[in-house]
Amino acid sequence: MGKKKWMAMLLAGTVTLSMLGGCGSWQEQTPKEAENTKEEHTQEGENTKDGGSGNISLRFCWWGSDTRHEKTLEALAKYEELTGVHIEGEYSTISSYYEKLVTQLAGGTAPDIIQLDYPWITELAAQGDFFVDLEAYDIIDFGKFDMDYTKGWCSEGDKLAALPMAQNGFTLFYNRDVVKESGLAVDESTEWTWEDLIREGEKFKAENPDKVFLHSDLHTLEKNVFKPYVLQQCGGQWINDDFTVNFTEEQLANAYAYLLELEEKDLIQPLEETMAYNGNIDQNPVWANGEAALLIRWASDYPSLINDNVQDIGCCRLPVPADAADTGINCKPSMVLAVNKDSVSVEECLKFANWMMTDEEAIKILGDCRGVPATAEARTLLEENNLLNPDLKTGIEIASQNAGTAQNGYHDNSEITSISTEILSRVLYKDLTPEEAAGELMDTIKEPLAALAGN
Repeated sequence: MGKKKWMAMLLAGTVTLSMLGGCGSWQEQTPKEAENTKEEHTQEGENTKDGGSGNISLRFCWWGSDTRHEKTLEALAKYEELTGVHIEGEYSTISSYYEKLVTQLAGGTAPDIIQLDYPWITELAAQGDFFVDLEAYDIIDFGKFDMDYTKGWCSEGDKLAALPMAQNGFTLFYNRDVVKESGLAVDESTEWTWEDLIREGEKFKAENPDKVFLHSDLHTLEKNVFKPYVLQQCGGQWINDDFTVNFTEEQLANAYAYLLELEEKDLIQPLEETMAYNGNIDQNPVWANGEAALLIRWASDYPSLINDNVQDIGCCRLPVPADAADTGINCKPSMVLAVNKDSVSVEECLKFANWMMTDEEAIKILGDCRGVPATAEARTLLEENNLLNPDLKTGIEIASQNAGTAQNGYHDNSEITSISTEILSRVLYKDLTPEEAAGELMDTIKEPLAALAGN
């Protein structure tokens, strides 16, 4: 997509951010307010941008659960106590986070320190040079990172644009209390196929008609069921490096048909019942009240799934067919950390990033709120201090041992994912047959693929 078209799309769209109680200043601004924010931020940092000694105030944005917010704010307070550097937290749920960030980057009002999902590095690099090359500064202790892993996931060309904050992978969670009550045969050694999932689900529903077998929302079904199901048929990349698709219409139709079967057999909630919680699946009363057996999510979501009624969650492998071309199990950094190249003080941002990722006190404060830490030293420290949830660790280990092909940044391209999600919703609402949906997806993604290829 060309820059003019990209900008026009942003300006035409309404950016709405679902905020959690007590969140930072992620509120929508008018153009005048945005310009005032930019001027105030520049004035605050004019004495510090080149390492000056003025009072330093930075901004750090992230998404996540209440637990992640609380622990990150605690870490920011500790860092200010140690260094005198104030860092304002701007935090939210994932809903519309990316759209808000893109708008800020385009307007020059983005925070100094930014939590990203790894595919955004590629997407945003196509629109501008927004992030610091971390290797251009002698501040980050790269010796504590697996640099093959770090460069593999966090680079754009020869530029190291971010640091991995934690490891992640798809996992099948199960509520141990519901499993025990229902007699569902599942534990961490379970290795189902998708047909096994349906067979076990039908038995579960026959005995537990008032409970939900596989808790889901549209976002989860597209990312954690539909895409893996397709990849298990075709193998390799979702979108090839030459911007062609790696799947066939038949493989797409098979995946749509499977999801429709889940819905028709009452193994997932009807879509209309979940849309109010789309993207915030842990807030759905079905999960919050402990009425669901299973859930396919990222392992790093574990802390957000624990609540007053759900205290004991186990993990096992994502379903994989016996004849799969690939496991389709996506393993990647749960999120990455980048520094805005237009920050009021790049060096202070890098000092904080290094402290957050490598300092023992910071590691203990943050714990596993972003998942299993990306550095071996941090993982060891948390285990020694009983600060790493053993079930979360098990989920990451199972996913890593069964990891599929490492997906490039186009796997989660926002425009293609939006198209895919919308078409899936029409299948589940029975507006499209699986075959019609497969043809429409193939046709509709041609334009964004051509834009990515520069055509």
